[in-house]
Amino acid sequence: MNKRQFLFLSAQCAAIPVLLGSSNLWAAPVNLKVRRNLMSLPDNDPFFTQYAQAVKAMHALPSTDLRSWWGQATLHPNYCEHGTPNFATWHRPYLLMFESICAKLIGVPSFTLPYWDWSQKQGIIPNPFYDIQELNVEYWKDPGIYTGKNWGPVDSLPLRALARGVGVQADPIRGGAFTSKNLQNILKQTQFSNFTNMLEGQPHNTGHVIVGFPPIGKPGHMGSGLSPLDPIFWMHHAMVDFMWARWQKAGNVTQDNPATYNMFVDADGKPVTFTSKQVHDFEAMGYTYDYFIDSGAVKFLSAAPFSNNFQHVLASQLAKGKPKLLAQLNTAVQVKANTPTAFPVKVTSLLQELQESRVFRTVLGSEQRLASEGKRILAVLKQVSWPEGEQQGLVVNAFVNCPYLTPATSSDDPHYAGSFSFFGSAQMSHAGHHGASIVLDITAPLLAQAAQGRLDERVQLQFVSIHPQAEGSAKAMFQIKDVEIISV
Repeated sequence: MNKRQFLFLSAQCAAIPVLLGSSNLWAAPVNLKVRRNLMSLPDNDPFFTQYAQAVKAMHALPSTDLRSWWGQATLHPNYCEHGTPNFATWHRPYLLMFESICAKLIGVPSFTLPYWDWSQKQGIIPNPFYDIQELNVEYWKDPGIYTGKNWGPVDSLPLRALARGVGVQADPIRGGAFTSKNLQNILKQTQFSNFTNMLEGQPHNTGHVIVGFPPIGKPGHMGSGLSPLDPIFWMHHAMVDFMWARWQKAGNVTQDNPATYNMFVDADGKPVTFTSKQVHDFEAMGYTYDYFIDSGAVKFLSAAPFSNNFQHVLASQLAKGKPKLLAQLNTAVQVKANTPTAFPVKVTSLLQELQESRVFRTVLGSEQRLASEGKRILAVLKQVSWPEGEQQGLVVNAFVNCPYLTPATSSDDPHYAGSFSFFGSAQMSHAGHHGASIVLDITAPLLAQAAQGRLDERVQLQFVSIHPQAEGSAKAMFQIKDVEIISV
């Protein structure tokens, strides 16, 4: 083992709790297309020129052709699933069919969409998306006025609010959703409903907001139902799919539903139908991710010795583990932009719950294992209304027991508990498709306060909503009607 491998192994092992039980998941992929990490690609990687060729070819097709750039984009406001159990399962075949269309149009069967890992390099959009004209949303001047069947009216512009070389984590106030720590919190959720709620409402929605909402004027395409008009959209959703794939590879089970998706076309423009259940197995759909391929020092992790003696113990604990309601508050509170708002909640058994253990699924190297850590405390915000005036440019930061909270309090403050954003439309919300509930993991600030001896049963859940536009702040308000504190 060389020094580099040793350091890698040491860092990985230090980040992993007590581990139990395993099954070997991955061998070298056979006939699988491999999606790579966008942040690892040099600016001269062939992907960027190939993708530019595909974007150009799709723009050359008639707009009535569903394989065209416009045709693929309009699928989103007409049929997209947001705020429903179908969020992940609808976008997976959407990505796959888009990827296959690109591959066919440029004659490169191995073409794949990289995933934009927001946690690396401050989450910048790589330079070619600004330097290569076909990948720059401003170049095409695609119109943004449309009325979608599902989304309703859309009015956006071909622009990005995120400048070249600036990442989604660069904003100290709004960038907390994209950190490795926050993504790990999402991956550690054992229930699919909590996992997909946090994945969608936090990095997914906030990514659309930060890229799509400039300081003044109309939103860019990424902030609207026509977000697929921006070439970075597809990398953004590849990262969403990668997060789901990692969660699945750890052995977590995706909630099944009877949905059927028949709005897509294949690379030849022929209609194709998927069911929700059919898209659960991404490898059966013909692709995998570079993260899942054993190489170099990762193999040392797989070979790391561990005991199977606890496997049945942890498996039993996992089977018995159920969410536990600790407190509930049924008082409606209105949250205004740039104004700290608090929910006071009494949680009598909070310290006891924090001291108890939980079991969750994880991976070590290429092996699936059970892991143990302290219980996680979640805040579930229910009946969250759509922001007035459809001011979906909000990013809402949540804090716990912060005595000095202001709109300028950063996401690296020890009282910070997470962020969420609104992405969708009032029409979708009124149809019951969005905004029903928001899940936040508030464990970290509670543990920090317990370690300082200043945690008691009185918990202040605090919210500060930040709007990028001054004219939108006055109207940007929403209501939370119910809050639950649960342990998992």
